[in-house]
Formats: sequence, structure tokens, C-alpha cells
Amino acid sequence: MQVKGLELPGYDPRSLKTMALGLAVSPRGACHNRSGAYEADFSGEVDRLRGDSRRGAVVAASEDFAAVLDSLIVCKFLRKCFTDFYAEAAEILARVTGWEYTGAEMRRAGERIHTLKKLFNIREGWRPDSDWLPERLLKEDLPTGVARGVGLSRDELEGMIRGYYEAREWDENGFVPERKLEELEIATS
Repeated sequence: MQVKGLELPGYDPRSLKTMALGLAVSPRGACHNRSGAYEADFSGEVDRLRGDSRRGAVVAASEDFAAVLDSLIVCKFLRKCFTDFYAEAAEILARVTGWEYTGAEMRRAGERIHTLKKLFNIREGWRPDSDWLPERLLKEDLPTGVARGVGLSRDELEGMIRGYYEAREWDENGFVPERKLEELEIATS
């Protein structure tokens, strides 16, 4: 099973609804390294067995966080070592490069990085149905374990994807509107 050509990691997204959304919308495919969305499921921040549209904001924030970590070449295993990640990321950047950024600018950089990944995929043929999970995950409930009988429905996944697009301020089909590009100061021509 794969998403955008990348096979799923070793976690079953039917009982980790935030991760399910993260895998479906990831520009890279079913990658748990470009988003730490699963952390919300494991932490108890959300009910991991029930999806809702609020997951969109959780996934978007996690993707932006991961983009900044990656751009600073900071190991993901250090992600919990920060007290105020974006402010501390700005300080790291300033010490290494001399470039002065605020925490808010670093957060925005994460959003810009992720939006550029999306634009690359659109240029290369991304379509709205690309943000999806394998049908088997939507047809079969979990057969065993503590989440036995839990499944992921098409309606549940569609609702979470809509919430994600809303959180990103993209259109209802997942395309980045011109006003968002202007806000992020991303030139497309």
C-alpha cells in the first residue's frame, strides 16, 4: 500500500487518525518524517480513534515545524528539546549565519517551505485525488488489538482533508490560491 508512490510506514493509520491525515496530504507521500502528526495521536491531545476537521490545523502545524527542523538540519529526535521552538530556531539561525529572524518569521518560513513543496507537486501533476489513502484502509476495520473494530471511513477522511485545506487557507480542492501566495510572498512567475 502506498500514497503518492511511497509505501506506508510501520503504523496503521486506521487507529491514528491524525497520522492518517498527515500521510494522505503529505507532499512526499506516506512519510512520517515530514510531519509529526502522529504525536498528537500518541500524546492524548486528540482521540486517536475518531477523526474530525480540527486535525487539519494539527497536521499543518506539524508539517511547518518539521520543515523548519529539516531546513536547520536538526535531527527530529531533538524536537522535544526545545522550550520555544521557533524563537530558539531563530537564535540558532542567527548564531550560524548572522541572519536575524523572529520566532514568527521562522514559523512563517515553515509554512512557506511547505507551500513550495505543494506548488512543486502541482506543477508535476498533483490532482485533488492524490491526497488520499489506499482503499483497503477505508474498507477494512482493524481485526485485532486494542483498537479492534476501528476503521477509517471515506467521509471521515474527506472531512479531515477539508479541515486541512481550510487550515492551510487553500481552496476546497487543495490548490493554493493566489491570495495565499501573495500573503507568503511567493512569486509564481
